Amino acid sequence: MRIPGRTERRVVAAILVTALIPLVASIVIARTVIARVSATAFQPEFGVHLDRALGVYAELAAAIKQGMRSEAEAIAAADPLRRSAFAGDAELLADELARIVAAHATLVSLRVERCGGELVSARERGRPVDPAHEKTLTVRKAIERASGRPGVPAEPAPEDGECDGDATTLVATFAAPSARFDELESAQAFAQAYHALEREHRKEYLDESYGDAFAALLGATIVLAVLAGVLVARPVADRIARLAAATRPVAEGDLSVRVALQGNDEVADLGRAFDRMLEELEGSRARIEFLKRMGEWQKMARHLAHEIKNPLTPIQLAVEECHRRYAGSDPAYQRLLQTTLEVVEEEVGTLRRLVGEFSNFARLPQAELEPSDLAEFLREQGERFAAVEEAGREHASDEALLGRVDLEFDVPDAPMPAALDREMLRRALGNIVRNAAQALRDAQRAAPRGGAAERALWGRVRVSARGEGQSHMIAIDDDGPGIDPAVRDSVFDPYVTTRYDGTGLGLSIVKKIVVDHGGTIDVLDSPFGGARFVIRLPRAGTPAARAAQRAEGEGGPRSTSRAAGEPGSPPALGRDVFSEGDREVAAGSAGPARPAAGDGGGA
Repeated sequence: MRIPGRTERRVVAAILVTALIPLVASIVIARTVIARVSATAFQPEFGVHLDRALGVYAELAAAIKQGMRSEAEAIAAADPLRRSAFAGDAELLADELARIVAAHATLVSLRVERCGGELVSARERGRPVDPAHEKTLTVRKAIERASGRPGVPAEPAPEDGECDGDATTLVATFAAPSARFDELESAQAFAQAYHALEREHRKEYLDESYGDAFAALLGATIVLAVLAGVLVARPVADRIARLAAATRPVAEGDLSVRVALQGNDEVADLGRAFDRMLEELEGSRARIEFLKRMGEWQKMARHLAHEIKNPLTPIQLAVEECHRRYAGSDPAYQRLLQTTLEVVEEEVGTLRRLVGEFSNFARLPQAELEPSDLAEFLREQGERFAAVEEAGREHASDEALLGRVDLEFDVPDAPMPAALDREMLRRALGNIVRNAAQALRDAQRAAPRGGAAERALWGRVRVSARGEGQSHMIAIDDDGPGIDPAVRDSVFDPYVTTRYDGTGLGLSIVKKIVVDHGGTIDVLDSPFGGARFVIRLPRAGTPAARAAQRAEGEGGPRSTSRAAGEPGSPPALGRDVFSEGDREVAAGSAGPARPAAGDGGGA
């Protein structure tokens, strides 16, 4: 058996003391009172007065019953009742009975019967007799036939036991409050008990028996107080111990600990608050670490862009100068120069694009959150994507990816209040949808010719939204090849790509935008068989939303690179709705990772 802890012992002691103090005081007072009662209670005058009181109660009961009998006799002797009883008119008799019942408050019912018990008419007061509070008395009185002429006496009623065919009897049931009768019975029982105490063992019954009873009560109280203290204190102490044990790994930096206390008391509330605090701390730490890594990656991207951009123009100018100055007639050398010029110009163009992507990533602006309706925003994006999709079907170019996919939006009609940066969130949503379309295209290109590869549409992409407690969830599903679970943990890291010409920055930008909104993004398996990107954004007014707005307010001056045409500004929807640097691995992979458009499987 486990030894009770300090908290349990203190609770048990508190309950025990609380129970014993009034009990001991009651015993002392009771013994004093019993001693005085023993000395003064049994006096001869008490018995005499009790017997007189019983006599008064008995006379009162008899008077009540006699009054009911007299009332019944007066009712039976009334001329209106006698005339209606022998008139043969049932309706007239019923009216008369109703009038009599209404006039006599103690009446429960009136019945008029013929000789032999045949019912002529009856009337009740309208509510049943309450046995707990009323006593009833039934009185039978013969009704004399009225003479019908003034000064002529009525015909006498038949004697008891006699019955002729025209005899009529009134049966009246009265009700009286049962309190007096109950008091009479109680007084009789008390008087009998008192006389028994007078006759038998007065001292032993009053002094010794009650002393033993109080001693037994004291012992039982001690045992029950100890048991109650243990039963009350042990669950509380155990849960407090679990909370204390959970604080040790938290102090060592492990924020994944959860106590998950059950119950509806303050300790359970403390445990749930502790778990919520750890969840928020874990999310905040992950957010801070991600933003710190993003800051380092942005510094590296800025440095790479600077180092790569500087030699590009001299290289291109030097090759162009060599090509221009050659005036020889050697065709082979002329072709070599031309080929070299084309290769250098193509590679320089690729490097310039990479420099532009590095610069965009390095100067990615901080989200400027404003109160908005997420459902309205998604419906607007659905209309914009529909316009792009229609344009892509009319111009079947490789850039118009959305024209070859079945894109649908499932957004609820109810408002979804949230703090949003509409431009940044539109860019993030566009990147993910574009990646899904690229994955569907690449899967079609990798498929054998004929059959499915020749379909008019590459596949299906669905954007859906719904509320989840204190957050809003946006899910982007496709029916492409999906994402290998082995790369899901690193798919949002910068420079992670499987495309030979990819920079691996697109999904990093998406995650930073989501994190700046105070949300999270995850990669899962889609019910369509492909990939699912799940974005959760905090509902307006929640602690997470307020924390994101505070972080946005403390983020320093806003970037001014949002103007159209400037580096880092989000492109407009249309043929160039997505920047090249945003088209990355997350769209899916048929191999170890899911390649985006143009991804040849390289790092």
